[in-house]
Amino acid sequence: MFKITIISIILGFFSLSQLAFSEELPEAGKRTNVDYFEIVLVKYKPGMADAAGEYIEKYFVAATKAAGTRSPFVMHMMTGKWDSVIFWKQQGGMGDFEWYMSADGVKWWAELAKQNGGAENAKKIMAGYQAMVATTSKQIGHHHMPEKEEAK
Repeated sequence: MFKITIISIILGFFSLSQLAFSEELPEAGKRTNVDYFEIVLVKYKPGMADAAGEYIEKYFVAATKAAGTRSPFVMHMMTGKWDSVIFWKQQGGMGDFEWYMSADGVKWWAELAKQNGGAENAKKIMAGYQAMVATTSKQIGHHHMPEKEEAK
């Protein structure tokens, strides 16, 4: 841990010293040609990964298809701490993270409720899924696209 702290301090000092020795002041700049992602890492309770996958397919994928909302990219991990890593591409860039509940989220919840007998049942379905989850971690990241590829 001590080595990591020392290395971080040295790297931070080096990057600041480069700025100090530069002949020009830095300019504000916005990232271009990037896609932003919400990334959720999921660890299921022992023996629950398969049941969670079936639950996702039965309820969540069905609601996603019917609502016409974006499907995430799901990575099923074979090593490491996490069982799944789920990536949601943000259509509006970082601005998407300003919303407590997006318009797509509202459509998705409405469809989950419609398919399963109402809002209370939709909440029970979500609680059932969450009962299979041991822990999660949410991250935000971006991906640089090749120059010829533009965000859609």
